[in-house]
Amino acid sequence: MRVDLHLHTTASDGLLEPAALVSAVRAARLQVFSVTDHDTVDALAEVEAQARALGLRLIPGIELSAMWHRVEFHILGYFVDPADAALLAFLQDRREARGRRLQLMLNRLRTLGMAVEADEVLARAQDGNVGRPHVARVLVDRGFVASTDEAFERYLGDGKPAYVPRPDVTVAEAIRTIHDAGGLASLAHPGLHNRDDAIPDLMAAGLDAIEAYHVCHSAGVTAHYRRLAERRGLLLTGGSDFHGGTGGDHGPAPGMPCLPEAEFVRLEAAVPARRAAMRS
Repeated sequence: MRVDLHLHTTASDGLLEPAALVSAVRAARLQVFSVTDHDTVDALAEVEAQARALGLRLIPGIELSAMWHRVEFHILGYFVDPADAALLAFLQDRREARGRRLQLMLNRLRTLGMAVEADEVLARAQDGNVGRPHVARVLVDRGFVASTDEAFERYLGDGKPAYVPRPDVTVAEAIRTIHDAGGLASLAHPGLHNRDDAIPDLMAAGLDAIEAYHVCHSAGVTAHYRRLAERRGLLLTGGSDFHGGTGGDHGPAPGMPCLPEAEFVRLEAAVPARRAAMRS
């Protein structure tokens, strides 16, 4: 069984519509996959319908941005209920915060001589959850930069002139939101942060797993997080972080890499106990 638990659509910063992503999943010969769009579950209903028609299994997922002290982490949620009222209220608040952040970024770009209208960026986001990748793509379209990588390196990356910190959601709040929606919480791509010192705090907040398998993790890094998970009693997750293109920190295709089947079986088996714990 081929499993990829980290994929994105145009509902957040992916380049493929939900139906096109499912086609790519099928072409990659995956049997189980999860769509983990940033701060939204808007694509899940369409993806579920498409997947079911093709005999594929979708694990409802999400990727929440959250802060630990001054460090931004991404917390993946799996087996969540996309209709959970508290989750939807949380996400609506996040969407509004993203809109306010967009205006602040555009104001900073304007002072740098790059006048970009919010409507241009929202069109790129297809009125979904807007973020820095959408701003970067508009900067490319307008000829202000040659690539999205350049947009981040010069203007949008942390500490750059147009960077605006994300409104704080703590990792504890993100993990609790995922648990309340019936899901398991996993730390995304820990090798990109190199902040293993945060893991005890995340575990105290209820972290269930870490993403050992990721396109940016070397074999050595993957082995390191497998050992760390075993020592600390954490489950493992993994996937391509496919966004529909190539380059950057994202996989070139679904299934690159996959999560081993045995680790997925362990992950799924942990869901009932987590849900029972949340009810107690």
